[in-house]
Amino acid sequence: MFLKMVKNDFVRQKIVTISVFVFIAMAVLLGASAINNIANLIQSMSDLQERAVPADITQMHSGEFDQAEIDKFTEEQRENIAMQETMVLLTLDGSNIHFGNNQTMAGTVQDISFVVQNKKFDFIMDLDNKKLDVTEGEVAVPIYFMQQYDLKIGDTITVKSGEYENEFVISDYARDYEMNSSLTSSKRFVINQADYNEMLLKQAGELEYLIEFKLHENGDSQGLQTAYIEGGLPANGPTVGGKIFLMFNAMSDAAVAMVIILISVLLIIIASLCIRLTFLATIDEDLREIGVMKAIGISKKDIKKVYLNKYRVMSVVAGIIGYLLSFAVVNLFNGNMRLYISSDLSGNLKYVLSLIAPLLVYFMIVMYCKKVLKRIDKISAVEALRKDSMERGKNQKYSFPLLKNKFFSTNIYMGLRDVCKRFKLYRLLFFIFIVCTFIVILPINIYNTMNSPEFSTYMGIGKSDMRIDLRRTDSIIEDFKKLQEELKNDSDIEKYATYITSSYQVKNAEGSWDYMNIETGDFSVFPLNYLEGRAPEGEGEISLSFANASKDGLNKNVGDEVAVNVGGEEKSLKVTGIYQDITNGGKTAKAHTSLGVNDEAVLWYIVYMDVAQGVDIRGKMDYYQNAYDSAQVNDIKEYTRQTLGNIIDQMSTVVIGAFAIAVIIAVLITALFLRMLLSKDMSQIAIMRSMGLTSKNIKHQYMAGTMMVLILGIIVGVLASNYLGELLVSMAMSTMGVAKIEFVHVVWQTWLLCPLALIVVVGFTIFVSCKVAVKDDLSVILRS
Repeated sequence: MFLKMVKNDFVRQKIVTISVFVFIAMAVLLGASAINNIANLIQSMSDLQERAVPADITQMHSGEFDQAEIDKFTEEQRENIAMQETMVLLTLDGSNIHFGNNQTMAGTVQDISFVVQNKKFDFIMDLDNKKLDVTEGEVAVPIYFMQQYDLKIGDTITVKSGEYENEFVISDYARDYEMNSSLTSSKRFVINQADYNEMLLKQAGELEYLIEFKLHENGDSQGLQTAYIEGGLPANGPTVGGKIFLMFNAMSDAAVAMVIILISVLLIIIASLCIRLTFLATIDEDLREIGVMKAIGISKKDIKKVYLNKYRVMSVVAGIIGYLLSFAVVNLFNGNMRLYISSDLSGNLKYVLSLIAPLLVYFMIVMYCKKVLKRIDKISAVEALRKDSMERGKNQKYSFPLLKNKFFSTNIYMGLRDVCKRFKLYRLLFFIFIVCTFIVILPINIYNTMNSPEFSTYMGIGKSDMRIDLRRTDSIIEDFKKLQEELKNDSDIEKYATYITSSYQVKNAEGSWDYMNIETGDFSVFPLNYLEGRAPEGEGEISLSFANASKDGLNKNVGDEVAVNVGGEEKSLKVTGIYQDITNGGKTAKAHTSLGVNDEAVLWYIVYMDVAQGVDIRGKMDYYQNAYDSAQVNDIKEYTRQTLGNIIDQMSTVVIGAFAIAVIIAVLITALFLRMLLSKDMSQIAIMRSMGLTSKNIKHQYMAGTMMVLILGIIVGVLASNYLGELLVSMAMSTMGVAKIEFVHVVWQTWLLCPLALIVVVGFTIFVSCKVAVKDDLSVILRS
């Protein structure tokens, strides 16, 4: 009997049933897709890590080097070190790499190095995650450059440096666990040993070293780093732990997954509200049937089963469909993962973990249905047969008389009046419009912020028009002096500032010495946004990045002192400010020029500049790029785009998906709400019709009220995404070195385009849904 009743209910409420079914399936689909994406990320990262065998500690070094010292240290630390290997890099400028139709890689912000495959660990893989084996005359190109310059297998690149010139055929793409991410500033091209020896013989490129350590399972990483520094071993460059490589590899996919999960949580909340809305409408319609069932002796438990079984069946079927479809939909989000981490995402973990979504949605819906169905317990058979007992409550104190209306037409005023008097009924729709707007605007704000030149302030650099990087060459000091002199006399340059980054020994929280990159210069020319305090302005002052100042770093606050080893003497610097930086593992510092320059450990020279009004930035960039062959010249927007390219591309996909989801939610909920409302108000509508109001008049009343709720919901939703969204994103990015992010708002998108699109789509839904014509005899409706 109950199965027959459930079947009849499906037939009787086809539109509502299909709408709720689609909505549940969509909630499961999105939730399972997010979990699927995370499962793929976990499994693919584990697979790549197992095959590539990355280093646990990597010390980058440029300058004099003696492998014998490293070998001796390794033997002394055998209790911690399982393996040690030193990779020698031949680093060239992008202008030395030619490809295509007289193109070069001069515009890249990455350091380019040519290497041979390691023998023990830190292997560079192909796209099948197999160890690269490159033959003579061939090269494996990093995936980053394959994407940026559209390089294909079979294409050629030519390396020209001094007396050396050689053409290489691209035989494969290099998947590099340690340097895959665009956030790492170096990329490795893999060549054959014979070609490498020829480059080394002809002195093509600058020598740099990756001194790598693979630890035992219980090896003391921090203790080893301390012993390395105290031993005075080569350390002219940053030290990077294995966890940093893991974080950089997972960052773009993890960021997308976090946004999807947030949308999934909001979608599940909306699903529960949607079920509640449908239940109330159904129970309201079936009030007399409930009274009859109670009158003939059917128990409350059995009456509840009639409604509960329907949603049990619906949840199971929709859950299965959403679960299965998620394996197709997830491909929209894992393209980056397939390219950079693993081409094979066929592991079994995702099938198990993705079951969490349909099971969670099923139990949530069943439990929520039971809670809502408790209302049936309060309905007596007599009350149900006599009146609508679900609408008990106090009379509204304010009646908003029509005579007081002076600004709106009668129909519009009556619609607004209805919302004000019955806001408790409309608040569900109001909340859902807020959430839909939040789902649309938050990804757009994230995308616009990351794609803006102002995002450079979260990368430890001030906002400027251009940036020139001078890397280590034999003539770098002369080039730097020459560049400063030329900028001083260039009338096209409005202002400029030079910065030198050197490696210094800094005393950590435990009292031992670590190496840290400290940038010196005048930081008032292109100021940063500081979380606390200000930039270093006088002698003996320093500012720290958020990651450096945190408990995992130096554990310092504004006003504390930092001990720095300058020329063999310990010098105390006062912390004046804390800023945000996601580059170099997030651990950087900036000091006043009085600190001086550690000439033996200079890493790079950087110049920032603003051009005068009316000057062509692109033309000025080309001029300085041609004048200084070893320089990397970029505008800040391009620099940010290259550094965050993968994340920005994936976020654009999320923006499109979020908008589509929000529109579907808004349309479904609006249609369901209006169906419930019109059913509830059928007697009131009949009375208005009997008084002479046309269907058009009544439709305008409902449209006016619902549109007002929509507009208010959009306003609150935009404000919530602007302020609450900033808080949520800041919490998520705090582990990456950004503790407080401020969105870049593109006003015409957040306050005009997106709200207008929602108004048009939902407005059309309201227009179609407001069918209030009474086809039956009015007297029949009024008597009922």
